[in-house]
Amino acid sequence: MGKFNKKLEELKENNKNPFSVPEGYFDSFPQKLQERISSESPEYYWFARLFQVVKQQFALGFMIVAFAVIAITTVNVVLSDKAESVIDSDLYTRIIEVDASEFSEQHFIDVLLNDEKEIEEQKQKESDLYIYYLVDEDIDYGTLIDEL
Repeated sequence: MGKFNKKLEELKENNKNPFSVPEGYFDSFPQKLQERISSESPEYYWFARLFQVVKQQFALGFMIVAFAVIAITTVNVVLSDKAESVIDSDLYTRIIEVDASEFSEQHFIDVLLNDEKEIEEQKQKESDLYIYYLVDEDIDYGTLIDEL
């Protein structure tokens, strides 16, 4: 390290640039560059030009394919959850054609009436819960009767 620092100090004192360009370098540079370009294989040059032209199209194509894969995967994941709960169309057709004849009109009426009864029972349970709450909170009976 010491020798390098001494040499650097000497150069600084003399105001001399330690770097130099060989004689005639810039005069012959364009000719050397042209020779080097022409000496390269034409196959490589053709491939490099083709790659420069097609690079953007490949990138665009890759983005489109990637977007399509992501979209299809997302749709399949979303629909797979719903597909489990859907009845197979053959089974549905069998139920409609064969099993529907096993039920009478009275059975359908009973089911509909039973659904209405369940709704009324649910409303009654909710009303009872409200009344019990109001009674537990010592609300005046006159107020309760007015509200009902």
